[in-house]
Amino acid sequence: MKQTFLFLAIFFLNSFAQKIHCDSDSDCFYLPKKAKGKSPALIYLSCTGATEKDMREMKKVGDSLGWVLATCHKAKKRRDFWLNDKDITKTYEKLIKNYPVDSSRVFLYGFSAMGVQALLTLFLHPEKFRGVISVCAHSQALPFARWQRLKDKLIYLISREKDWNLSENRYLHKVFQENGLRDTLVITPGEHNIGDIKELLKAAVWLNKNSR
Repeated sequence: MKQTFLFLAIFFLNSFAQKIHCDSDSDCFYLPKKAKGKSPALIYLSCTGATEKDMREMKKVGDSLGWVLATCHKAKKRRDFWLNDKDITKTYEKLIKNYPVDSSRVFLYGFSAMGVQALLTLFLHPEKFRGVISVCAHSQALPFARWQRLKDKLIYLISREKDWNLSENRYLHKVFQENGLRDTLVITPGEHNIGDIKELLKAAVWLNKNSR
C-alpha cells in the first residue's frame, strides 16, 4: 500500500512538472522539473491581474532556480487592498496545499501599486511569507509593519533613476535598514516601468541565496 501511494505521488508530480495549470479562479501554477523536494515559491502579482501569459514569461525563473511559481489573478491595481490581500492568501493556501513548497521560503513579487500590495501582505502575514520583490513601489504600507515580527524577512527593492517613486524607495530602504531587516535597493536607468525577466531572475537569486 505504501509503495502504491509513493508511486502515485511521484506520477502526480511528474505529470504536473513543466506544465502550467490554471484553476477556476484563473490562478496559475508551475512546477518546474528541476524542483527537488520542498522548493521555494514565488507568487507573482500584476497591476492588471496576473494571467497565464505572465506565467509563460516567468517560467525561466522557475526553470533556472527550481522554484514553484504561482500567479494571483484577482489581485490588481485600483482594487481594495484588503480584497487583494484575501485573494493573495487564498492563492498561497492553494500553492501550499497542492505543490511541494518549502513554506518557510514563499516570496511575493509586485510592480508599482502591486509592489505596495506585496509589502502590505508580507507585513500582515509574516508567518506565511519570507520576503518580497518590490519594483517602483512607495511607502504606503509601512504603517502596518510590526518590526519584531519581520526580523528574518527579506526585501529586494528596485527603482529607476527617473522613477517618480525613487525617493520613496530610498526612504523604504532607510527604514528597513534602521529596523534590522535584510534588504537591498537596486536603482537602474529608466523611468517608472516594470523590468524584464533578467531583472526578476537576479532578484530571485538574491532571495534564494539569503534565505538559506
